[in-house]
Amino acid sequence: MWSAANRNMKKNDHAQSSLKRIFQIFLPMLWEYRKTLFIAYLWSFIAVAAIILSPWPLKFVIDYVLIDKALPDWLTDLTLGLSPVAQVLLLALVLALISAIGAFASATEKNRNAKIREQLDLDVRERLLNHIQSVPAILFDNQKSGELVLRLVDDGQKVVRLLTKTTPVIFRYLTTTLFAFVAMCMVSPFLGILGGLIVLMLSILVRRYAGPLQEASRFKRKTEGDVSALAQEIIKGLANTQAHGMEHEVSQRFQSKTRISKRAGVEETRVAVLMELSMQLANGLAVSLVIGGGGYLVLQDQLSLGSLTVCLAYMTQLLKPVEKINELAATVSRALVRGEYLIHLFDQFSPIPDRPNATHLLQPKGIIRLEDVGYAYSSRDNNQSHPVLQHVNLVLEPNKLVVLVGPSGSGKSTLLKLLLRMMDPTEGTLLFDGVPYQNIQLKHLRQQFAVMMQRNHVFSGTLRTHFFIPGQDIDDQKIWNALELVAMADYVKQLPQELDSPLKEDGLNLSGGQRARLDLARTFLLDRPVLLLDEPLANVDPESSQIIMSALDRIRVGRSCLVATHQMEMAKRADQIIQLKNGKLLVGGFA
Repeated sequence: MWSAANRNMKKNDHAQSSLKRIFQIFLPMLWEYRKTLFIAYLWSFIAVAAIILSPWPLKFVIDYVLIDKALPDWLTDLTLGLSPVAQVLLLALVLALISAIGAFASATEKNRNAKIREQLDLDVRERLLNHIQSVPAILFDNQKSGELVLRLVDDGQKVVRLLTKTTPVIFRYLTTTLFAFVAMCMVSPFLGILGGLIVLMLSILVRRYAGPLQEASRFKRKTEGDVSALAQEIIKGLANTQAHGMEHEVSQRFQSKTRISKRAGVEETRVAVLMELSMQLANGLAVSLVIGGGGYLVLQDQLSLGSLTVCLAYMTQLLKPVEKINELAATVSRALVRGEYLIHLFDQFSPIPDRPNATHLLQPKGIIRLEDVGYAYSSRDNNQSHPVLQHVNLVLEPNKLVVLVGPSGSGKSTLLKLLLRMMDPTEGTLLFDGVPYQNIQLKHLRQQFAVMMQRNHVFSGTLRTHFFIPGQDIDDQKIWNALELVAMADYVKQLPQELDSPLKEDGLNLSGGQRARLDLARTFLLDRPVLLLDEPLANVDPESSQIIMSALDRIRVGRSCLVATHQMEMAKRADQIIQLKNGKLLVGGFA
């Protein structure tokens, strides 16, 4: 018993801490729209007031018109001696007016919250994307890309809906419940207290089901992430799947994941439906108690029939959240689970910070010095360090081609990431023009590098947009010059739309050699003092290899240049060859 109680306490504490952290992250963003939000909640309050007032015209019709009871003095003055038929019509008109005001206020509140929701959704996605882009890419190596896409596109939207759609609904229900309870107590203290006890009982019932529902939602979200990640892998590897005739095996794997997701969805629905059933049974019991108790009071002449009608209307308002409790609880649980994933993204993956006194380089020359640099990965299992680079000393200077060679796993990629400050060394120092890396603003530091990755990603768009470089005025003539440099100008001129020709996602309508040459052409347009090239000749044809090497001879003039490669053709052109083996610099000399 105690262990179960402790588990429930931990779950509740976890849910409360998650909710608190969600509000810490997202409320400041919502606060920017406080004026619009205040007006929206004001309209919501007006709609609630209309709901509270709406039963009273019917009470007056029953008590003072149909039963022919003497009207109160203030109502007598208002009716001015109208006939019963006229009084009914007048009260019906008042009811229609109250309903119209309530409907208009509710619609206005929903429209205003919808505008806030859409804008906040944009803000949250932008913040998530900026955070992902500011975090070292290496931290996402163990993350599934489909899972990250789901966080960026879907999780943020669910949290925004919680703040701008579900929360206003909860506010409306809570205020309606509060005012209905107060009004009910004013009409009949006995029925008011009875209604309050019923609402308290329902609250306890909701709390009982909240934990299991959130656990079911959490597992459902995890399975959705697994399905999304696998789907993205399947799409990316479609050509390989077809080439190896593995369609059936891949389909079986996908079906296995989707079956798990289906079972998770069924379990989530089962818990939600069980809660809904319990609430509906409690709802029916509550109405029966009010009718029974109220009817008894009417028979004892302690309550008028009109007042009983008002109390029943208010009881309906007290119980109205029960009708939506399934939807609301599921929405809140899903949003909290999605929020937990976003909290993990924000809290576990932190960007490399700039020092308060970090500056810009005035006239960067591109001289990079590594002094006794080392890097070690920390194991998550046993917190042990695994050295990847040890005591590396290296200088990159303008007009000097340094070729980095070594077997796979020797530390070449790690060294390139350190140069780009994708991560900081665990020992030693990197200096750019004599200034320690940490003393240079990160964005400014990376703007000193023109980088050609081994498998550079090509965004969909056009050839012209591929050469867009922020902060640089790149006209068509410069693009043609760059294409001429890599022997791509004639090919592009043969295309019907030339520079406006479309590029498919990841450049799938180009060959490997063409992608590499386009990448090098863009690198040429990047007027930056340092060139970093990672396996520029990998997976390209011999003709493209010769073109790339000839173009590199021209591009690297006046720049520091480091090329990581396995190709001897590139090593023959080097001014200095650096060999890495097991993270250590074994050979360093002029070729």
